[in-house]
Amino acid sequence: MKHGNKHTYILGGSFFITILIAIAFYPVTTYNYIGYDDSSYISETPHVHTGFSKQSIYWALTNVHTANWHPLTWLSYMLDSSLFADKPGVYHWMNLNYHILNALLLFLILINMTGHILRSLMVAILFGIHPLHVESVAWISERKDVLSTCMILFSLLAYTKYVYLSEKKYYCLVILFFLLSLLAKPMMVTFPFVLLLLDIWPLSRMTKPDKALIHEKIPLLIISIIFCLITLWTQNLGGACQNLESISIKMRIFNAVAAYGWYVTKLIAPTNLAIFYPHPQADVPLISIIWGAAVIISGLWGSIYFRHSFPYIMTGFLWYMVTLVPVIGLVQVGLQAYADRYSYIPLTGLFIILTWGLFDIGFYLSGKSRTGEKVAAAMLVIIILFYTNLCCLQVRKWKNGTTVFQHALRVVPDNYVAMTHMGTIPHLKNAIILRPDYVPALYNLGTAFIREGKLDDALIYLLKAAHLNAKHPDIYNNLGGIYYQLNNYSLSLKYLQKALALNPNHAHVKKNIQRVYDKISMVND
Repeated sequence: MKHGNKHTYILGGSFFITILIAIAFYPVTTYNYIGYDDSSYISETPHVHTGFSKQSIYWALTNVHTANWHPLTWLSYMLDSSLFADKPGVYHWMNLNYHILNALLLFLILINMTGHILRSLMVAILFGIHPLHVESVAWISERKDVLSTCMILFSLLAYTKYVYLSEKKYYCLVILFFLLSLLAKPMMVTFPFVLLLLDIWPLSRMTKPDKALIHEKIPLLIISIIFCLITLWTQNLGGACQNLESISIKMRIFNAVAAYGWYVTKLIAPTNLAIFYPHPQADVPLISIIWGAAVIISGLWGSIYFRHSFPYIMTGFLWYMVTLVPVIGLVQVGLQAYADRYSYIPLTGLFIILTWGLFDIGFYLSGKSRTGEKVAAAMLVIIILFYTNLCCLQVRKWKNGTTVFQHALRVVPDNYVAMTHMGTIPHLKNAIILRPDYVPALYNLGTAFIREGKLDDALIYLLKAAHLNAKHPDIYNNLGGIYYQLNNYSLSLKYLQKALALNPNHAHVKKNIQRVYDKISMVND
């Protein structure tokens, strides 16, 4: 292919990727917050609304919020708020821009590594329009997902330059962008191992064991270990890590095996997707475990058996397995069994296998003629059209919190998280029946009873919520409000001061404390 033609094809492919993703996802730019996490990330976080300032930057760099430390994500929100209007559509629009950029970067990286423009284009399109990726784009709170991926793809681009040019400045860029990726979300802690896989294929650097290539990854590995320790600390600090009493080691292993099969199933048939899938805890279906084990065993067997003839199978499948490790549930963070957003990076490995595999099958079945590649391309176009249609349908589910959680309840009827965020008293009571220790349901139900003036009922649920989670300032704020209405000002002040200790910048708590002091002064006078 002539050099000029190559650039024309790349520009044309980039334009097509951009237009296709923009058409599929554009409706999100008109959508609202959904309430679930969006409130704690954006609408109720004053540091985001104030934009860039010394105080907000310091807060972003030093604050552990929602059991996470991801300063780059906070800074990206602040940048949006500073440059544009502080409205949900702006944050949605920026998520979409990052997603488009990620697809374009993946396209360029694969071209640079493999030299195959059409195959690289197909992988990038699959990445861009697969319905499993809708959650990462349409959910404002998942900015960390698209931003972290953006940084890691820049790191991969720099790594390609480093491999081909052997210039240390590119290795420094690899480290810099890797660090930025982890500062957005510590998902890619397995990145050093991904680079080793790419050294095997398509970079062909490791035709035999090479200690130098392993030593080359040591600085990255050290960074990964540091961020693993930081993440474990912050997740424990925020109470997000589940203990072994709630989910045993055996159940974690069973669910992890089942999850590897679940993501493959949803890759093939991405329907009935939901924002939350409850962890089975003590009852992982046997069929799910068998299917997951079959995926793992067959994938590993294919990786070894075809390692010389079709090495992309090894790189693609191990990419999928390795990048899912941090979120596969062996260290259980949160109450989900799996999540659409967790597939954002890992599915890339399977997209590579699907695309290269179809082209190779077509090539060999047609007697190694160009006709086979055309047939493969046509098949991929059909697959892409199928996924694009499902993607557009899935995007509509994210219009607002009501549409998201109504759909989640249709997909998973015993979805106590969806019930909690539907917000009605019957839904909240059902959520507590399914999960009696689910603090958000207890808190929301207590709050709902406050609005109805049923203070005694509200106390029952809020006191239980406070017992289960002693680090929730809003629970104490509501308890303080109840006791204020009951004229018990000493108890009111006690709970409000607890809330203020947990969140010294909580404006509502400060206002309520002042109100109590004013009332006490009036009574004393």
